[in-house]
Amino acid sequence: MENLLQLLDFVEEYTDRILPVAFLLLTAEIIFPKSRYTYVSKLRGAIFCMTNILITKASLTLFYWLWAGIGIKPLFAIDLTFLSKFSDAWPLHLLGAIAASFLVLQVSEFFYYWFHRLQHSNSFFWRFHAEHHSLEEMSAFNSNHHFSEEIFRIPFLIIPVSLLFDFKQDYVPWIWVFFVRWQGYFEHSSTRLNLGWVRYVFPDNRFHRIHHSVERQHFNKNFGSGSAIWDILFGTAYYPKAKEWPDVGLPNIREPQNFTEFLVRPFRRGRHS
Repeated sequence: MENLLQLLDFVEEYTDRILPVAFLLLTAEIIFPKSRYTYVSKLRGAIFCMTNILITKASLTLFYWLWAGIGIKPLFAIDLTFLSKFSDAWPLHLLGAIAASFLVLQVSEFFYYWFHRLQHSNSFFWRFHAEHHSLEEMSAFNSNHHFSEEIFRIPFLIIPVSLLFDFKQDYVPWIWVFFVRWQGYFEHSSTRLNLGWVRYVFPDNRFHRIHHSVERQHFNKNFGSGSAIWDILFGTAYYPKAKEWPDVGLPNIREPQNFTEFLVRPFRRGRHS
């Protein structure tokens, strides 16, 4: 129960502070552009993104309220507080707290990785996920998923993790929270700034660009979002060459051009088959 409430609080904080992160990345795209995209695309994407956030927040709030009422206890209780409490020296305390959060992240990323692969291999889930891959002017502002994706993650990601694990950890450092908050937007950004060798652990914009590539050699690569570790272990990691920055999009589906397309297009039977 306590963990679910903490997660809900984190989700609320995440949504409430998205705009400063997005504007920071927009600035980076203007000053250090990798691809020059239109501001119309960025604005349209921002509107879709805000709609996505509102629907997601309402859905998750309802789910966590219902899930907490059921009161199912996780199968495994794992105490990770020892990682941050083995030393009084603040640098080691900080590193231990980050390490604990990192381990928790890998567990959720494992389930996300396989759910993401399912989205690409199953025609029903691809119908919705294709909306994200249809983006041709992909940027930090224009990186929206269809709103249904967060709802689909409930049975494939949130519920399995909640049923299996109850993680106990010390405080979560603000620097780590900030990194997790902006990373999902940064990996879709179109800027020359990147994470360099850090992408071998955390996907950056160059790593994730490959996943959206229109080039056949990049298909079914780089499924991880918050972690590259599972791509490495399961053989789907592709690290781009120095100047490799492919075009993105889908040949048969243009990115949503209006609000109606964004909301209802995946529900039109056979549209993305």
